[in-house]
Amino acid sequence: MKSETRRLNRLKDTSRNLAKRYKLPEAALKIIEKAGEIHGQQSRAIQVAVELLWAKVGWAVPDNAMAAIVDTPLTGKTYKLPLRTVSLIEALSHEYGTQGKVLAAVAYMLSKPDPREHFGSE
Repeated sequence: MKSETRRLNRLKDTSRNLAKRYKLPEAALKIIEKAGEIHGQQSRAIQVAVELLWAKVGWAVPDNAMAAIVDTPLTGKTYKLPLRTVSLIEALSHEYGTQGKVLAAVAYMLSKPDPREHFGSE
């Protein structure tokens, strides 16, 4: 029985997530924290919004819509995210310029009551 418990503990300890530090605007940090309460975890909220942004290839959150978020001071924050989410943020950073701006777009998406309704409307 001990070996089975040890085997299960070893499986549990192997995380499929990656701890990644990002510099993002303070306003984005606050929005993501608030969305984390709704989604259960901040990392899950980020994952949902990144997947929405990725699903709409060619559509991006307009700079003027993110201006209020981006114009706040930058702060550092570490998130433990799935590898797919980390790679999507890196890929989206080519479109947005920086990973911080991607997270600002994530915050913008999370600040809307139903982000799916806002695709292409702005």
